[in-house]
Amino acid sequence: MRKMSSLELKLHISAFIIGLGLSSPAYFIPIFLQGLGAGYTIVGVIGSVRSTPYAVLPILIGLVMGKHDMRKLYLFSSFLSFIGLLSLAFSHNYIEIGIANFLLGVSLVFYWPIAESIIAEFFPENSRWKVYSSFSTSWSTAYFVGPILGGVIAELTSLRMLFAISGIVCALAIPFIYLMGELRLRESIKISFKAGGLTSIWPLYVMVFFFTIGMACYILISPSYLYESGWSNFMVGALFTVFGVARTAAYMLVSRLEIIDEAKILILSLVLQSLVIFLHVYALPEIIFPTLTIAGLINGAYFVASFSLISKKVESGYRSISIGFLESIIGLSFIVVPPFIGLLLDHLNVSIAFTITSLIILSASPLIFLMKISNRPH
Repeated sequence: MRKMSSLELKLHISAFIIGLGLSSPAYFIPIFLQGLGAGYTIVGVIGSVRSTPYAVLPILIGLVMGKHDMRKLYLFSSFLSFIGLLSLAFSHNYIEIGIANFLLGVSLVFYWPIAESIIAEFFPENSRWKVYSSFSTSWSTAYFVGPILGGVIAELTSLRMLFAISGIVCALAIPFIYLMGELRLRESIKISFKAGGLTSIWPLYVMVFFFTIGMACYILISPSYLYESGWSNFMVGALFTVFGVARTAAYMLVSRLEIIDEAKILILSLVLQSLVIFLHVYALPEIIFPTLTIAGLINGAYFVASFSLISKKVESGYRSISIGFLESIIGLSFIVVPPFIGLLLDHLNVSIAFTITSLIILSASPLIFLMKISNRPH
């Protein structure tokens, strides 16, 4: 069994703690909004507010990361999530909820992108992949424990109490991050947009945008949709626990493969993501639980394949900014998609709304041929 370094252990512990604090209330924010009278459009808009920082800041931080201590940047993820969740606990209108969600969105900018960049820059090349897999397992484990725990707390107390407790949990990661020590690059790297840099994998960025449409749908829209269809807080929490377990299993299983065929994983994931959204029209547990299990598996596999592709196709020195750009694309999709799907659900038949969304996701499939071309040896 591989022995973890002190830095890796603290990174994994902090990732789990922050992930637990963020995931426990995440799927209940739409339900909280619905309790204040919000329709699907408002739920979608608030979801976009939370996603806005994630569409812009990761790539900007990636550009300046070499000049700053990454540990201090990573600390912001814990501190801002603590402030955002406490603010949410005391929110009473859409504006206050929007501000709290914006803070949570900013906290996420300093969570995955910074941690993944720490892995890319401060671990040996021969162990980087294993550290990334372990890190992914840590935060994704928190993300399947969190929803069911959040559902129990919400049922026993209230959503406001859930938000407050979750904020305190996020703050517990601060000492572990601080003890990681200074993490500053010895030399600043000048980034340019050239072959071997960001432009070498542009089809991946487009495909990630379309794949993330499905993620945005079932993470930001599905909870209120299912709650309105008669699901309880506990059932919603249990559903996303199943989703999280499947995602963690995917991270563990795919990372153990000797060879990863990125092209096959990407195309299969897009097709299955489209199917998952298409079947959302049936708000029945016997259908939604299996489909969200599939969603969890493909979610983990898709981003493992994406990270692998970046590692292979992007030159050393460009990988951190490539990761930041990828995360920005995810954030952009989370901005555009929730209001769009919310409008469809508010003004169209549910079946038509989910069918349109499913077809949009599937439309990205032809890009896989460009990926195959770009992967051919020169």
